[in-house]
Amino acid sequence: MDNCVCKELAPHHKDFKIPEGLSLLGRQAAVAILAHVTRKDPKASGGGCRAFYTPEEWKERGEKYGTTSVLVICHDGGDMCPYFSLDYGWEMAEGMNDVLRELGLYAEACTGWYTAIYPE
Repeated sequence: MDNCVCKELAPHHKDFKIPEGLSLLGRQAAVAILAHVTRKDPKASGGGCRAFYTPEEWKERGEKYGTTSVLVICHDGGDMCPYFSLDYGWEMAEGMNDVLRELGLYAEACTGWYTAIYPE
């Protein structure tokens, strides 16, 4: 199912593969984020960086933050940066916050290159 969603929304990028093992909320967040980003920019990519991680995968990497979230977004160098990093301004980040809020979720910046998604 996840791979079908990925191919349907961003057929040209393996960067946006939705990982197995996400909770229902994590999967819903990934699909909503991917839909929002690719609606705004159909040619969006992760810049060669995998965008979506389960919290368990993130913890296994030895990362310190985001390990209790429902989804981790790695946006380092990719087209997702403006949706999660305020270094690019507020408009796109606020639009993403609206998408997440509809699901009862919010984004929390962990570092300048990744963000965790949590239930409100």
